[in-house]
Amino acid sequence: MKLIVAGFALLIFWSSNVSAQWARYPDNSIPRTRDGKADLAAKAPKARDGKPDLSGLWQPEPDPAGLPKGVPIVESIHETFAIPRFFIDVTAETKPAEGLLQPAAGATFLQNLQSGGKNDPGAHCKPTGVPAIANLPIPFKIIQTEKLVIILYEEGSVFRQVFLDSRKTVQDPQPRWMGYSTGKWEGDILVIESSGFTEKSWLDRLGHTHSEAMRITERYRRTDVGHLEYEVTINDPKTFTRPVKYTQKASLVPDEDLLEYFCTENEKDTQHYR
Repeated sequence: MKLIVAGFALLIFWSSNVSAQWARYPDNSIPRTRDGKADLAAKAPKARDGKPDLSGLWQPEPDPAGLPKGVPIVESIHETFAIPRFFIDVTAETKPAEGLLQPAAGATFLQNLQSGGKNDPGAHCKPTGVPAIANLPIPFKIIQTEKLVIILYEEGSVFRQVFLDSRKTVQDPQPRWMGYSTGKWEGDILVIESSGFTEKSWLDRLGHTHSEAMRITERYRRTDVGHLEYEVTINDPKTFTRPVKYTQKASLVPDEDLLEYFCTENEKDTQHYR
């Protein structure tokens, strides 16, 4: 497989940024072991309304065994880490892969694959979009209230609002990078329905795209204090012949917080893509 992803060049910055958060400040809401460390295996916390509390700073987990052949483990001055495989290929768990793309979408994917990443919106400082932004090796923060869940992403310093107040999905929406999201609880799982996406974003770095008809269902579950998993189902009949589904895991980053991140100042990549 030809390694594309011009965005990989950005990972060297991202990887160094992972360890450069705020000075550590103990979070008293996190249970501790006798030596004062966060007890990440403790029982998942509850919010005041009795629902599972998803709040926290989360880092998507790598899956080096599942990465496409030829994709490197990125080294930085701070650490060595592997990239979440769905950051590379959102269809990695969709079997069989044959016949998955509609003809026009297949042609677009092939063009993107052969372009060496030059068409990647992220390489031109465009927002990553949903659901790909939650597969980046960069932290995101969940803030949960009874009627609203806010997800803050360090990459691009963008946010999502997930409304839990029974409002209906926006009809004839103005397309957005983050879309429009509503949610509800099904037991211990937060189910988020999203639509109204701009077709300008990519689903992964290989170059899978989508149409404005895309609808996404996410199912968030906190398995314990230190671990979160979110199952993502992408429905887009104009792009895929059947739904694309995968599950990404994330680990809690205790006692730290987000930094702002912008791909704007001193940007020198686009001159190489002309």
